[in-house]
This record gives sequence, C-alpha cells and structure tokens, in this order.
Amino acid sequence: MGADLGVACANDTIYLAVAEGGSLLDESPERLEIASILEETDALQAMLTNFGRILTEVDPERVRILRPEQTYKDSYARIAPRAALETIVRLACAAKGTPVEMLHRSSARARLGLPRGETFTTHLSATVAPSGKYWNKGRNLAAAAALAVE
Repeated sequence: MGADLGVACANDTIYLAVAEGGSLLDESPERLEIASILEETDALQAMLTNFGRILTEVDPERVRILRPEQTYKDSYARIAPRAALETIVRLACAAKGTPVEMLHRSSARARLGLPRGETFTTHLSATVAPSGKYWNKGRNLAAAAALAVE
C-alpha cells in the first residue's frame, strides 16, 4: 500500500500532508505558497511546475483534495484563488497519472469516524495529533484528507 497525499487549498497556499498505513509521515514540504513577486499567470504556471515536483518526490498512490464545507459562502474574489489552486493540483495529477479525489468534508468525517455537530476542525483536533508546522493554518485539513482512506 502506497502513500496518500492530502491537500487543502487556501487563497495563496496549498497545504500538504502525507499518510501511509493510517499514520501521518514526517514529510516535506508541508505547504506550497504562491510567489508574490510573479505576475498572476506566471504564478499559476510556477505552482503547476512546483506541485508536479512534489508529486514526483512523494510519488503518492492517490491525492485527496479536501473541499470546503458545503455551506461555504463567499464572494467570487475570495473563492476563485482557492478554486484555481485546486485546479492546478488536479492538472498536475492528471499529467503524472496520479488518481485524485475531491473529498467532501462529510465523507472525510465519516471515514475518520468524526461525530457530527460542531466544526470539522474541532473534532479533528481531538482525533489527530498535530504534526509539523502550519498545523492550524491548514495542514490539519490536508492531514484529514490524507488519512481519510475509503
């Protein structure tokens, strides 16, 4: 059984976590940020290239992108960057031939055995021990995706 790469995207960052056999691995990188000095199109191309390198390094069996809560509402200006990063991850996976799953949080809750009610992150914090940097910024969500094996 190979490694699973969990991904959680924010507006300017892709958070990453690797799991194997139900345990988080101490893998790097823990995040991939957009270089602010690049023009938008150049930044997207650089992210695609850099995420492709991560796929080569980690060589996961599967990538899971954790989606936002189904009740998530925001303006286009705030949602579009996250959607762009999720698309970059999917394109890099397609180019490498790595299966990718868009994982609903309700599915992640069920697979991880998290109860309903309260927030996803509240239950996650009580179940999964923090690992590495950026845990509360989004890496915890990437860890949930990596651990949420069917």
